[in-house]
Amino acid sequence: MKENTLKLFCIFLFFCTSLNAQRETANWFFGVNAGLDFNSGTPVILDNGQVNTLEGCSTISDANGALLFYTDGVTVWNRVHGIMSNGTDLIGSQTSTQSSIIIPNPGNPNIYYIFTTDVVDAYSANPNQSNGFNYSIVDISLAGGLGAVTTKNINLLSSTSEKVSASLSSDGNYWVVTHRNNQFFSFKVTAAGVDTNPVTSNVLPNISDYRNIRGSMKISPNGRKLAIAHTLFEPVQAGSLYLYDFDSATGLVSNSEFLENDLMFYGVEFSSNSSKLYASGKLFSGATANMQLQQYDVNATDVPSTKYIVHNYLQAQVISSLAGSLQLGMDKRIYHSLPGNKLSTINTANLAGADCNFDFQSVDLGFSSARFGLPASVQSYYESIATIENFCFGDATSFTVTSDNTIISIDWNFGDPASGSNNTSTLISPTHTFSSSGSYTVTINVAFSNAPSQLFTEVVVIQETPSINSLFILEQCDVDDNDSDGLSIFNLQEAITIIEEDNGSADINISFYESMNDAQMNENSLTNFIYANTVNSQVLYARVFSYIDCFAIAQIRLQVNSGTNLGVYDTIDVCEVNGTGISITQVEDTLENDFPGATIGVYNTRNDALLQDNQLSDASPININIDGELFFRVSYGTECGFIGSIMVNIVAQPEIGDQQAFLCGNEGATVLLSFEETYASYLWSTNATTSSIEVAETGVYTVIISNTAGCEKEIAFVVAEEPSLTIDRIEVQDFQDVNAINIIVVEENNPESIFSYSINGGTTFSESNEFVNVYPGVYDIVVKRGECNAASETILVGGFPKFFTPNGDSYNDTWQLLQKEYYPNAIIELYDRYGKNLNYIKANSEWDGTYKGVPLPSGDYWYKLVLENGRVITGNVTLKR
Repeated sequence: MKENTLKLFCIFLFFCTSLNAQRETANWFFGVNAGLDFNSGTPVILDNGQVNTLEGCSTISDANGALLFYTDGVTVWNRVHGIMSNGTDLIGSQTSTQSSIIIPNPGNPNIYYIFTTDVVDAYSANPNQSNGFNYSIVDISLAGGLGAVTTKNINLLSSTSEKVSASLSSDGNYWVVTHRNNQFFSFKVTAAGVDTNPVTSNVLPNISDYRNIRGSMKISPNGRKLAIAHTLFEPVQAGSLYLYDFDSATGLVSNSEFLENDLMFYGVEFSSNSSKLYASGKLFSGATANMQLQQYDVNATDVPSTKYIVHNYLQAQVISSLAGSLQLGMDKRIYHSLPGNKLSTINTANLAGADCNFDFQSVDLGFSSARFGLPASVQSYYESIATIENFCFGDATSFTVTSDNTIISIDWNFGDPASGSNNTSTLISPTHTFSSSGSYTVTINVAFSNAPSQLFTEVVVIQETPSINSLFILEQCDVDDNDSDGLSIFNLQEAITIIEEDNGSADINISFYESMNDAQMNENSLTNFIYANTVNSQVLYARVFSYIDCFAIAQIRLQVNSGTNLGVYDTIDVCEVNGTGISITQVEDTLENDFPGATIGVYNTRNDALLQDNQLSDASPININIDGELFFRVSYGTECGFIGSIMVNIVAQPEIGDQQAFLCGNEGATVLLSFEETYASYLWSTNATTSSIEVAETGVYTVIISNTAGCEKEIAFVVAEEPSLTIDRIEVQDFQDVNAINIIVVEENNPESIFSYSINGGTTFSESNEFVNVYPGVYDIVVKRGECNAASETILVGGFPKFFTPNGDSYNDTWQLLQKEYYPNAIIELYDRYGKNLNYIKANSEWDGTYKGVPLPSGDYWYKLVLENGRVITGNVTLKR
């Protein structure tokens, strides 16, 4: 069985230092308002963070795990998430890989230093000038304990890189290290403050182009190694990973060791016992390229040869332009940050190869999200001194201490006062049986013969072993026509549901195995929950756990019921629904008549019916095969009763859509709602069952109609008030041999409206809107829509008599413009057939057929009428003697 081990973190503290539990890294704030609280031993979501950073950030808590403040390298937020007094305009950057790191003053618990790094973007305007490496000072005692930035942006280097890491020095102070070109700069922080004269180390390689200063740098928790990732963009995308020796006494970096250049490396981190190095990187093909996590054994003679690929991130898993940061947490897991609302973890990072236990997107951030960075801290806070084994409640948890220094004495406090006198021990490597499950803070005070005394602390989480029954039975229908073989297909997800209900919790993990030995050894687990048994009553073994080593094993008996395959059971007519599918409810209702008291499920395929997967409903996509076959499952409780299929004959619905009607505004008006076609039945929303109803109010009236096959469809009649009627225009063709009137009505609300037309004031109506051979005169136009809402307009049709007879008999003795009173300013010009002008007369006067008093002979004469609006009309008139 794979054994998971955890290492205790040590913090080098001297006698002058308080012996409280060391929880400076208990709170994280990063990404887009993301936060985690590690005080319980496992990360708990914090949703009140204010930081919004693309990459670097840093958080510091006090020795008891209470938040003090956090920063993105530009802004500082206090413990109540307000901007700290004077806490703006630091010259770090939210887009720097490691924008900032917070270091305490080792001699004054109120003073902290925020170191901020350079950023590629700062060089863009002027490659010879950047923000450089700076620090600012925070006094946490100010502003009522919320703290204030007292001094800002003290410059240490005019130019550096986006890299910074920190470690305890061998004399109890701190080293803060950054990098530029081929140099490492180590600044010492003591009780006197920051020594502005760095220890400089010259080592390969030389990263001279400012566009290549991205990537992380970390010192190992034991202060002996340093790793650096170079993310290279110029002249082409590339990357490199290097390992160095670090001297915590002198701050010197030496012995450059090239590890790899096959990725655009970005994140680096050591395991808590400093034995393993992890690095993240991308392939060289843009933002959609695959990413990779690599592991190296730092203690090996040939470190590059120990490379192990922990995980390949495929494009389908995550798309990211950078490979994301790696950071140890207080729980000894290494966290990997990529854009999204979950972090991935390396759960047992001290172990080699697959035993490091990578867990993809295992930590939820709630409604917040990560980006590329995680909070930087003093790496020494994570150093391990002991191996802890056995975390199951009831087992003795063992603590095995290994140290390069000689231990004179050791005092253990297991943080378990309920255990009485067993809560403490002075053994080098003791065991302790915890009194209950839960989280415990274990502290160890160690006195060395050749080093200062030190305090070590660890949060140990004791897990319950699940309590479950030893046997569960999964019943399944027979898969084929051979009732005697006892073979079928099982969905083991059903077993998970049953076990979770039995345990009373869904917060457990379940794996399945074909043998008891495999289940106990956690080997050869089934990777597919769809399982085909080999014999009837075959037994599988379920390993049930919340923590991998605290498990119970249950037997899962796979029972196949014979005689349960009904084959093709029936053929039924099923009504189509809204032209898109069929009613599964109708199918279920039909089957329930034959299997009373059973649970009926309908499926697209036989396997779906067997596995109770993708059950169809009226809202489901239904894929009836070419034969019109659907499959069903009949269940009685958890027992599989029958599996069969039905042939479906789809019957179409009535083919009619929603209707519209209009109600006249007249008092007492009604409108008839009816259909042109006849249906088998009607059920109106008024409860009427007639083929039509008469209504007197506007609104929506629904009616369920059915055809002779019983297929129903609901139709809505929308009854609206009859809209007002407007005549768009009247086209008059007058002064013609044959005059005409054309009446135009445009109906936008209901283009199907039926109109009737009258030109005599509504005395008679025509369904045609065109009237021809209209005698000149005044006409009253009326248009009706149905029996209500009429519109009217008066028009004039102009014209002349076609002849006149000036013979003194008092009939047609003169020629004049008809309705001449409507043309008071019109002028008429008269001509003979040779074009000779005979006369000018006003339109309101008459012509007696003479020219200068002399009667003209019979014949045709031409006229030109000029109307007041400029219209010119020409024609002829016949004079008869």
